[in-house]
Amino acid sequence: MARIALIGLPGSGKSTVGPLLGEALQAPFVDADQVLEESSGWSPREWVENKGWETFRSAESVTLESLHKSLQSQSDVILGCGGGVVEISRNREILKEWICVWLDASDEVLLERTHDSLRPLQPDMTHAESARQLRSSREAWYRELGVEAVDTSDIDPGEVVAEILKHLERY
Repeated sequence: MARIALIGLPGSGKSTVGPLLGEALQAPFVDADQVLEESSGWSPREWVENKGWETFRSAESVTLESLHKSLQSQSDVILGCGGGVVEISRNREILKEWICVWLDASDEVLLERTHDSLRPLQPDMTHAESARQLRSSREAWYRELGVEAVDTSDIDPGEVVAEILKHLERY
């Protein structure tokens, strides 16, 4: 097996599917957003509200770099990444050393899953506008890093894991 990073937009299922994939592969799951929150005491939304997007992205990058280094000795691990981690070029370089699995869903499903979420939105945008803007700005990076997208829209998390396992057979 290998070191696997789950990437994708907010609501695509990274935090739900990650632990299940870890169980299936008998590998630990590490959620980068959770590590950042535990180490700082602030949720992503609190970071953005108190320090702004740039500072949040910087903290997210430091967390990814730290996890990358600390997990390097582990050959089997699943890492759930924040949806915007791909916005920073250094982060994409780090993620190229992982097998990236891109989880995706339709805009409607992503909006439904994140509607009551504490995830931060883009300033001065509705939830729907923010979701469309995020897809537009990040999709090329997800494609660059990930194997083909696994659509999580209409299948349960166990079926998503089965799809991921099929994709991983290529490695």
